[in-house]
Amino acid sequence: MATDLNFTTGADMSFGRHIALMSFLLSMGTIAVTYWVAALQGTAEICNPFIEGCTDITHTGMKGDGGFIFRGGMVAACVYFVVWWMLMSVWLAPVAGKVSRGFMSFFGVLAAVGLLAGTAVLLPEKADTNWTVHVKGANLFFQGMLIALTINYVLIFRARRSGFQVPSFWFKTVLIALLWFQFIAFAGVTIGVEMTNGKRIIEWWATLFIGFYFISSWWDWKDVRISIGQE
Repeated sequence: MATDLNFTTGADMSFGRHIALMSFLLSMGTIAVTYWVAALQGTAEICNPFIEGCTDITHTGMKGDGGFIFRGGMVAACVYFVVWWMLMSVWLAPVAGKVSRGFMSFFGVLAAVGLLAGTAVLLPEKADTNWTVHVKGANLFFQGMLIALTINYVLIFRARRSGFQVPSFWFKTVLIALLWFQFIAFAGVTIGVEMTNGKRIIEWWATLFIGFYFISSWWDWKDVRISIGQE
């Protein structure tokens, strides 16, 4: 049996679009629902975290029902992140080298594993949470993702010069510029047990930009489907 990616046209949602959509919904959707539940149950401070930074993402998903939603949703999102990077590598195979795609996928998957580990150790009480693993895992996610997305953008930039069609290119350009602006202007996203409001704001925006980068492939992978055939 051989599994291949085919680029075909159809009215139903393609496999590629499914991966892009679920990567976004399971990550950003989980964070949004978790914060809403935490606010209702009084386990998180209510504000506009993108402007005020009254809480970080981690502390919205520790206590109460929000904790179960956060852990379950983010673990599922990490699985989709891994598939997204594998699919991105296959999609770029005709126009990018194996080594460069390998580095891209390595850092992307490493980032997902870091987030998975950092999420898995979160418990309702601070004293019970392994903060060393959480902090290292969360920082690995942001740093690894920045490297992987940068490699991805460079490969896409080069591919377009050869006629490769990337409908979301300019959207991706804005997102990667914003991520690097944050990294340079604010010394990146550094996760800690206690964070200033400014660092929390950066975390919220960086997470959103990464989520948008995942969903941007919705436009690129319109016709990406899986076919299984005999060799």
